[in-house]
Amino acid sequence: MARRVHVPPEAVGNLIRQAYEAGGRYQWAREAWRNSEESGASVIHFGIEEQAAESQGVLRRTIMDDGSGMAPDDLLVFLSSFGGGGKPIGVDGNFGQGFKSSVLPWNPYGVVVISYTETEPDGYMVWIRREGDSYTFREWDVYAEDGESYLGRQDVVPPYEDEEHGCHWGRIKPDWMTHGTIMVLLGASERSDTWMGDPEPARNESVDGLVRYLNGRLMDVPVRDSGKRVETTVVDLYRKGETGRRDTKDKTVRLPDGGSVVWRPRRVYGMRHYIPGTPLSGEVIVDEHGTVAEWFYVAEPDAPVKGTNDYIEQHPVVVVDYQGEAYHADHSKSRYRQFGITDEIKGRTWLILRPPVFSDNRPTEWGVLTQASRHILMAKGGAELPWDEWGDAFFDNFPEQLKQALEEARAQGSSRSESSMGKNLSRILDRLNSRFKASRMVTTAAGNILGVPAGSVVAVAGKRPQQGGGVRGTSSGKSDSPSKRILLPARSGTTPGTTALMRGGYPAFVWESFDPKEAKFLARYAQNETQDVDGVEHRGVVHLNATHPVFQQEFNYWSENVWPKATAENVSRLVQRVYGEEAVAHVVHAQSLNGTLVARTENGEAVAIGREDVSELLTPQALSAALLGLVNVEQRILTQGGGLFGSRSNAQ
Repeated sequence: MARRVHVPPEAVGNLIRQAYEAGGRYQWAREAWRNSEESGASVIHFGIEEQAAESQGVLRRTIMDDGSGMAPDDLLVFLSSFGGGGKPIGVDGNFGQGFKSSVLPWNPYGVVVISYTETEPDGYMVWIRREGDSYTFREWDVYAEDGESYLGRQDVVPPYEDEEHGCHWGRIKPDWMTHGTIMVLLGASERSDTWMGDPEPARNESVDGLVRYLNGRLMDVPVRDSGKRVETTVVDLYRKGETGRRDTKDKTVRLPDGGSVVWRPRRVYGMRHYIPGTPLSGEVIVDEHGTVAEWFYVAEPDAPVKGTNDYIEQHPVVVVDYQGEAYHADHSKSRYRQFGITDEIKGRTWLILRPPVFSDNRPTEWGVLTQASRHILMAKGGAELPWDEWGDAFFDNFPEQLKQALEEARAQGSSRSESSMGKNLSRILDRLNSRFKASRMVTTAAGNILGVPAGSVVAVAGKRPQQGGGVRGTSSGKSDSPSKRILLPARSGTTPGTTALMRGGYPAFVWESFDPKEAKFLARYAQNETQDVDGVEHRGVVHLNATHPVFQQEFNYWSENVWPKATAENVSRLVQRVYGEEAVAHVVHAQSLNGTLVARTENGEAVAIGREDVSELLTPQALSAALLGLVNVEQRILTQGGGLFGSRSNAQ
């Protein structure tokens, strides 16, 4: 018989620890909830064990459900198999390690699992704990019913009275359960409190955090055939008589020290429950694989999030919906800007992406899958999620209602650009287009080089753009030549192409005050943002930080030392215009490099500048560095200012 691959028992502890570290905060709760939901439960209850609380003052977290339960042999399989547990294992299903790896490392004293089935209504229990570097089942001496005949040591036993731990394990079972499973988290010792979650300081878990996590992790709580949603509750507690707490009908438990605590159940509904109902919503297909971007915009005066901070974070997010769970939830400005959702409407816009799920049953089709830790998603082949592609496609098909909301939000603010910007940018475009051309691969049916799309569309060099609409990547007008898509050379490419001299379009620029999180930068570039200047819509906007000390020093220098007799506002406007044009020039030049052939390897393979390389040249850090120490800018300000305000010597 051929030798089989196996995991040595002594290695399991390390595998569990590695999986635990790869997971995130409250991962144990996600795994427990998912196991219960897959068992057919209609009730999932994160409770606190009452008997030990009353007898010993120990507050242990329990997880109960009314699912199908597990037979005695299944209990052992569930907890003893790293990479199993009775359910199918696959990239789009169970990995067979989640609950064990997420809960055992912070419960070395043990986890007790008690389960009831229709055929075993009295239930059986197991106790798994850590011994050294491995995990073992606790064994009990078992006697016959006469109490004298010794039957040996067993690791699966009926629930029993346990004075040492202050409870009868069989009495934990609630009235609403006839069959199902109970898990009791014992922590690091017989006297450990586990109701707050993982005690690891770096994880900083709490009951508030657990409720927010579940509401933010579950997209929605499923509905059973009965028409009712799975009832998911988390028990919190507080001292009776605690300041600020009202009288309640919730259960009160007296502790050995004479004090009392109140059991407070808190309901979990899932993220969608907290998105306010709004008529401003829709869907956009954002890739060739059918990924859907569902968006919601909550207009004033409604709050953008239903519920309080006790139940869910108080801001909309961009999130990926993977099999009913939320991954990569992000409310950062940079994530929203990828989709053209600018700061004016970011705080009122929800965006839910639903890509196809990669499956073993469809191995040739693109999709996304989760890592074994179920903490992050990746695309087929281990690639990162195509955020830029999704963002560009959403922006190219930007919803009209969302665009109108953005325009209304901007109209309420101050003017963001001067009236002469379009004329000035048209002038520099003519100068830059002839210079910022590069040899790049572009699509052509007769091409003899294979590549993959680089994500940009450009116009053929030498063709003067006309006023009117816009080619994607430009904003100056419609080209009288067909647009072509840039390619990156690749052996695995399927799109034919050839080399050609190409040019790109140009963005607008605006001056504004950056918020504290971005105040250290001189500039940032938002590719998927539009700006209307003199009736022309520019795709891409360079934002310049008007309050940055570098620019403030420039404004003061030119207005106080060079042209003190001129109006300071007019001098500052000149400085802003020249720096803005310079920033636009950096962006145009960087974008024109996308797909540029820069070398060939010894094997003759083409080496090209790709989209990620260009993105690095346009980060806030790179743009800020590019705007420092510009001697040519100083000369342009002096030359143009001389015509407006007089010569430097006359001014002084």
